[in-house]
Amino acid sequence: MTCTASGTAALGQYTNTASATGTPPGGLPDVNDTDDSHYYGTDAQIQVEKTTNGQDADTAPGPYVPVGDPVTWTYAVTNPGNVALTSVSVVDDQGVTVTFVGGDTNTNGSLDPGETWTYTATGTAVAGQYTNTGVVTATSPLDAELTASDPSHYYGAILDLTLEKSTNGQDSDSAPGAYLPVGLAVTWAERNEAVSMVAIGDWVSQSPRCCSQAAGSSPRARRRT
Repeated sequence: MTCTASGTAALGQYTNTASATGTPPGGLPDVNDTDDSHYYGTDAQIQVEKTTNGQDADTAPGPYVPVGDPVTWTYAVTNPGNVALTSVSVVDDQGVTVTFVGGDTNTNGSLDPGETWTYTATGTAVAGQYTNTGVVTATSPLDAELTASDPSHYYGAILDLTLEKSTNGQDSDSAPGAYLPVGLAVTWAERNEAVSMVAIGDWVSQSPRCCSQAAGSSPRARRRT
């Protein structure tokens, strides 16, 4: 005789026991038997969190990085599920080389539940808005492929501020400069040009900008925002 029962798999380890009783003829005593059975309800998951120079920059613009400076991307891969994962691989959609740093605490080659594996990649900041995405793949015990991704951003900044100052219309970078009669009004003119891909905030001039003063008076600092 074959009996069946059905149910829905629950999370984690599950055990149930079947019992059978039979009554033989002739008043003989009953016979009994039991048998255990088990299954493990799997919840395979994988996640990746990517940072740029230590910042979680999921949305633009991300950190401002001077053009030519180094950029370090860090990929933290975690397993929030309840089964170990194998064949873990991390790539970046911009083709940077991703290197495993560590995190396999028991050195079994599997991303176990609760472990965090760390990967890094490096590059050099380029001008303007930059975006790249880290993608992780792994295999579950049921041979299902898992994948997760996380974008990151930075803004490659070109910074340059040029100041050109003249005295009574002359570019007098070196002494003695223009010869002026004592008592003549002196006009200093300053021209500022920001050659930059990002806004430059406050700057402070230590001499008057486009203003006239009598000779011998003290220039006052002016501020522009």
